[in-house]
Amino acid sequence: MTTVAGQAVVVGGGVIGVAAAHYLQLSGWRVTVVDRDEVGRGCSYANACLIVPSHAAPLPAPGVLPQAARWLVRPDSPVYVRPRLDPEFLRWSRRFLRACSPAAARAGTEALQRAAAASMRLFDELATAWRLEFGYRRRGTLNVYLTEAGFARAQHELEHLRRSGISARVLSREETLAFEPALGPRIAGGLFVEGDAHGDCYAYVRALAASLLARGAQILTGTAVLRVQVRGGRVEGIAAEGPERRISADLVVLAAGAWTPLLLAPLGVRLPLQPAKGYSCTISGYDRAPAVPIFIDERRVAVTPLGDRLRIGGTLELVGYRPGINERRYRAVVRAAQEALAEPPAAERGDAWMGYRPLVADGLPVIDRVPGADGLIVAAGHGTLGFTLSPITGRLVADLAESRPPAVPLEPFRLSRF
Repeated sequence: MTTVAGQAVVVGGGVIGVAAAHYLQLSGWRVTVVDRDEVGRGCSYANACLIVPSHAAPLPAPGVLPQAARWLVRPDSPVYVRPRLDPEFLRWSRRFLRACSPAAARAGTEALQRAAAASMRLFDELATAWRLEFGYRRRGTLNVYLTEAGFARAQHELEHLRRSGISARVLSREETLAFEPALGPRIAGGLFVEGDAHGDCYAYVRALAASLLARGAQILTGTAVLRVQVRGGRVEGIAAEGPERRISADLVVLAAGAWTPLLLAPLGVRLPLQPAKGYSCTISGYDRAPAVPIFIDERRVAVTPLGDRLRIGGTLELVGYRPGINERRYRAVVRAAQEALAEPPAAERGDAWMGYRPLVADGLPVIDRVPGADGLIVAAGHGTLGFTLSPITGRLVADLAESRPPAVPLEPFRLSRF
């Protein structure tokens, strides 16, 4: 029988927040989830919907800087960085550069792949034992290449995956087209990765939220959190919008994605996290969708089947909290799918979306207690791997709250590394 541990407030109703709330509730905590919008309407709403241990690697890596330099001169490139004299961005940039060493990239990849493997086991449990309905499928992913130069990298990627214990195989052009008939004639070859999965991330968040409510949790939407209240080195709760609205808590979990640093700053804690804008296009009624998710390597664009919908997602813009969609870059995301698929999807039929990916400077999330504020835990900075890492992050939050051995080593994700 689970005992009641106390009152927990989770700030953020996205994929990380609801997962944290789920595992805290299983540990006996009375849980309230607070979100400035509707549950799941942030970065979890229309992302690429991929659950991909094969892509579990930090963004900073030895080859990133030369590639990024080439991309920066192209207005429709997969990555764009807007130079600006913002002290936080400059500090973030220096840390990013330091994290591009081979040793850091290798250690970060090992940590993320270990966490992703544990997350996959929890996804299986959520889909079976908990019967969450979110279109969960473990069909693998297919990396495709539009050029011979791109396809030449497939063998290197295969060796890298196998060293990590991930099963994959290289496919010739003919084998790729036979494997996935939805692809068009421009494909030069492919790399099929087993064990990856996909599902509707928004449906996953909503299903977990419904489960939380059914088990007695509270969910407050349309409620912006103004600050975390700490007195004498101990968390007392949060202050939210409205006339002196206060929610008392024994435990506060900050899982507010790209907005998390703004809540930590008043406590004297600097989290080197920048919002990285990503775009997607969702097309309903597309009847020639691929059977498995496609990742178009040279364009860094994912194409994911979601029932009767097709989701096209990609790009990474470091431009701060600047709202809106850059039409040229959005069109480049859609154009990549048009290049790769046999039946080019019509962009005018799609729903355009933009979200802020929370990107920590070294490419690893922060999952840890906050020093000087007993009862405060931060779980943020998952970049493009929020969906993939959500169950294990929720489990680790509960492990921290209960002071029990973590499900996977926490050292790579500690706040103290900064």
